[in-house]
Amino acid sequence: MITPGACNTYDGYWWEDPARLLLGFILPLYGLVSLELLGEQKAIDHIYFNGTYAIAGALFLLAMAFGALGDRVLSPRDAGAPVVLSPLVLDALFWLACIGYLVMMGGVIARPAVLLSFLDGSASTYDVLELKGRVVGISTLTQASVAYVPLYFAIFRNPPRGLNRYHAYLGVLFVLTVLRSFIFAERLALVEVVLPWALMMARFRLRPPRGSLRAALLALGPFAAIPPLIGFFIVNEYNRSWETYYINIYDNIFDFALERLGLYYSTAINNGAGLLTIMGWGTGAPTFTFDWLVRFPVVGESFRPLVGGDDGYGMFLNTFGDPEFNNPSGIFVHFYEWGGFALLEAALMGWLLGRSYAGWRAGHGFWCCAHAVLLVSLMEILRVPNLFSGRNFVPLALLWLVFRCLGRPVARAPASVRALYGRPNLPSAGPR
Repeated sequence: MITPGACNTYDGYWWEDPARLLLGFILPLYGLVSLELLGEQKAIDHIYFNGTYAIAGALFLLAMAFGALGDRVLSPRDAGAPVVLSPLVLDALFWLACIGYLVMMGGVIARPAVLLSFLDGSASTYDVLELKGRVVGISTLTQASVAYVPLYFAIFRNPPRGLNRYHAYLGVLFVLTVLRSFIFAERLALVEVVLPWALMMARFRLRPPRGSLRAALLALGPFAAIPPLIGFFIVNEYNRSWETYYINIYDNIFDFALERLGLYYSTAINNGAGLLTIMGWGTGAPTFTFDWLVRFPVVGESFRPLVGGDDGYGMFLNTFGDPEFNNPSGIFVHFYEWGGFALLEAALMGWLLGRSYAGWRAGHGFWCCAHAVLLVSLMEILRVPNLFSGRNFVPLALLWLVFRCLGRPVARAPASVRALYGRPNLPSAGPR
């Protein structure tokens, strides 16, 4: 990684900073979606969203932004003592992810005819989803691939010469994630891998000359990612819904992709507003906030009575919503759980993101990797409440264990491991 002294001067790109990302991209995007919902909306049957919800959502995002700024002002960070990690931790993460994928895709492997029917359009996504393997604590190991990506860059600070198995592992995990995204309609799974890869590449690999096209694209950040996102959506939806149904409704696939992609965000925000309208503010159990706890392997179910076992959002969706557009947004569910105290929770969420950004700049080993994971949740906050989800907990817990238990001071590391890093630019241990 970067020497402690060098990291203190690293500012990077504006979109690496949660506060600037919120103010410069996410809040304006929320404003555009709000204006669309407050206008003459024809694509959604029942509009719950109104001016009150628009203000509440904006305050939530602003509270996050100020929380992210507060950590930087109140508690500057240094890089800590440098450590080295054996590349064998990458082997462990890779095989954990493979075990998870074997369980998840076991049904599809056992019944390939269903997958072939899905590919030729004679079977629906729901037919394939019935074959998805779900074993608590095992299938979620697929999320080890999310931890693998930033840790790969932490161990191999400079591109390794030639092709080694860790580079091949990265390619295999990417292919498995693409298949998961395509077969099980989990676009978020691909975002969780691609975005950390892009962040770590921008942080440690790419140094384009000023004035070049690559430098301009990196400066644009998420704005430059919009065209590839539309292209990915077209590819992902082609077999899933375009050929089987929507080809008869839209004039061309591009118009279809633009409208459907916008609907994923507008319906999520409208669903969140509908949840508050029907179920009330501050009336729900904090199942979204403590999702990571109730999904904890083996012991998670024992905490469910403490957190609350009601499924208020499920009841709302089945009665008043559209099961096809089932995301609740990552904003209004917290008002449903905590009422006005959701703004305090938003500030705490912002503080967590600000803390990870401080570690990102300073070169903390754990926080540098964690920031690449956490920023995905922020980018998707208009659509899904992912920050406290179980799928986020797995990579963060694995990264913490790696740095907490397996990171060794430079002097105690074998020479073969130190050679991967060189003396400078070592990752620090992170939290101790």
